[in-house]
Amino acid sequence: MIEKIISRMIPLKIKKQLINFKILALEYGQYGTIKNWDCIDKNNNKIPWYTYPAIEYLNNIDFSQKSIFEYGSGNSSIFWSNKAKSIVSIEHDKVWYEKVSKNLKNNQILLCKANNNEYENSITTFDKKFDVIVIDGIRRVECSKIVEHYLNKESDEGYMIILDNSDWYKETSKYFRENLGLIEVDFHGFGPINDYTWTTSMFLSRNFNFKPIDNEQPNFSIAADKQNGE
Repeated sequence: MIEKIISRMIPLKIKKQLINFKILALEYGQYGTIKNWDCIDKNNNKIPWYTYPAIEYLNNIDFSQKSIFEYGSGNSSIFWSNKAKSIVSIEHDKVWYEKVSKNLKNNQILLCKANNNEYENSITTFDKKFDVIVIDGIRRVECSKIVEHYLNKESDEGYMIILDNSDWYKETSKYFRENLGLIEVDFHGFGPINDYTWTTSMFLSRNFNFKPIDNEQPNFSIAADKQNGE
């Protein structure tokens, strides 16, 4: 009864603001990520340090038969190991490497490489091509210049490059668009831990056709008004 009275007393515009705050803090789990300095969702599942719109898009795609190469490691490595057929992650920080390496799954490879050209060239040591390459560590400009030759261009479903903090790397984004001919899709917004918005970009091959889970796309977002318009 008291809650109903208070609800009536709060102006609608204030009520909407409070609801929006609750959605970001609790439904997306951002409050928990700030409190614990850990990229998790509201159910404590590990998620990447990408923007929430990017994560929601990736959660809609079937990566079960895809191979991932990731510059940088952490909760994103766990996220990808739960989704993809295989994941290779490259880390330069030995302390962080030791921490991440304690929880590897059978489909994961984690390598520690120095902060020099050994880092970006680590991808050349694998005799395979990758469906997804993630650039989210150090030396991002250098990494961007080498990945073209290690994308799975033979796949009928195409391939993807993910560049986090792409708003800081406009020339790299331009390189992917103009030199590699990729389609850029920018996911702006809030994400875990940070108190500002940023951009996670996905660069898609012209024949990109990764299948959505259960052949349903788009899914409702976390706090969507779940109406059926069809």
